[in-house]
Amino acid sequence: MNEIRKDMRYDGFMNVLSGLNTPGLDRSTATYQSSYARVRSTYDLTNLYISNGLAQKIVDRPADDAFQRGLEIEGDEDDLILAEYDRLSVLTKMAEAIKWMRLYGAAVILVLAKDGGELTDPLNLDTLDTVEDLRVYDLNCIRGTDRYYLDDTDPTTFGKVEYYELIPYNAPAILVHESRLIPVGGDPLPTGLVWYNRVYWAGRSNLEACYKDLVRYDQGLEWSLRLLERKQQGIYKMQGLGNMFAQGDDALVAKRINLVDLVRSNLNSIVVDGEDDYNILTAGMDGIQAMIVEYQNALSASSSLPVTILFGKSTTGLNNTGSGDLEAYYGMVGHIQSVNAKPALEKLTSILWVQKSLKGKAPEDWKIEFNPLWIPTDLEKAQTEQAESQATANTVNALVTLMNNEILAPEEIRKIIVNKFSDFDFSEELPVFPETDLSYAEGVDTTLMDVPGKQPRAIANRGAAPGVTET
Repeated sequence: MNEIRKDMRYDGFMNVLSGLNTPGLDRSTATYQSSYARVRSTYDLTNLYISNGLAQKIVDRPADDAFQRGLEIEGDEDDLILAEYDRLSVLTKMAEAIKWMRLYGAAVILVLAKDGGELTDPLNLDTLDTVEDLRVYDLNCIRGTDRYYLDDTDPTTFGKVEYYELIPYNAPAILVHESRLIPVGGDPLPTGLVWYNRVYWAGRSNLEACYKDLVRYDQGLEWSLRLLERKQQGIYKMQGLGNMFAQGDDALVAKRINLVDLVRSNLNSIVVDGEDDYNILTAGMDGIQAMIVEYQNALSASSSLPVTILFGKSTTGLNNTGSGDLEAYYGMVGHIQSVNAKPALEKLTSILWVQKSLKGKAPEDWKIEFNPLWIPTDLEKAQTEQAESQATANTVNALVTLMNNEILAPEEIRKIIVNKFSDFDFSEELPVFPETDLSYAEGVDTTLMDVPGKQPRAIANRGAAPGVTET
């Protein structure tokens, strides 16, 4: 007995034309992001940094701006340390270290010094002659050993790694004592995630928080380009299409469609059967620009860089100058200066001060101060001066009003104005003016004329005769 076989067809019409859920035809397959959180590997971060211009700007721009205006060493009257900074290219190498810190979470600066010891010996500040060079290594090149400080009488070092391996690319590992290294740490991580490769100062990558937003923005641009390519879509109404699918003539359907596209490409004309129909549908692009802007805002928020800097866009809206965005950005750069860069610079500067080759003596007190990031324009300076002048005038007018109401005496008003609005230092004692015959001055109380240290007090003129003081 022959077995009756029945072929089952599932969505043949849908798959041939749209390719839904068909790899190679459906663009949405294998493009979703995983929903669980994970820390990106250094390989993922490196590939993103190398291949994506926005990722490069997120990493590089704050690091460059942190040292763009330079810094001052308070107490360094002869600029000895600033000269050493220039000799060793300190600011350039610090900017490089901050970049790798922002990319991977940590970096380190190796101090190559002439102190009579080897790299495996502790840095001897008593015999230090000259710091010869500084070399920057990122987190991938740093690995802590299992050799720790075991002296429990020194709480500053007990339990910390004493020796580190520096692993330059295409070079053998170098064993270095920790005193010759200047750590550049990243933003903090939870306790359970620190000590990557036994590097206690390792923090989080600044690309980690905005990784998905970067990918989403790139996908948004790619999909908008594909929509632009398909803005004009051909609609081919084929007579008997459903019956052809039912009879298994899928290949014939595809052949007829390809023939129409071929004729259109070669002759710029459409040739179809008399019972068929062909027209072109123009799709709208409404809402795509607004969606791209939202992707930009999301990336700006997760990267802490304003849209004006990240995308080079001008601010929009009435009376919107972008000063608020720049103020927030400069605050973030200031955080990098004070939290990430300043501790490393202070450790390096303390080493530079004790060099025997330095022709000068370290001051008792010195301090690193970064120059302001914000430099006001001439217009802003003029507006500030005008506002200050107006505030001063308002204060003086208020004091004069108090004097006219006999709440304060004229000598008190003069003392306040001179000491508050003058750049000169005046003594607390009021100066005595040359004696003047005020007995005939109109409206002047002469009862204090003979009192030492007192001045005549003006009173309201209520019609008294000249030289007569009302009682």
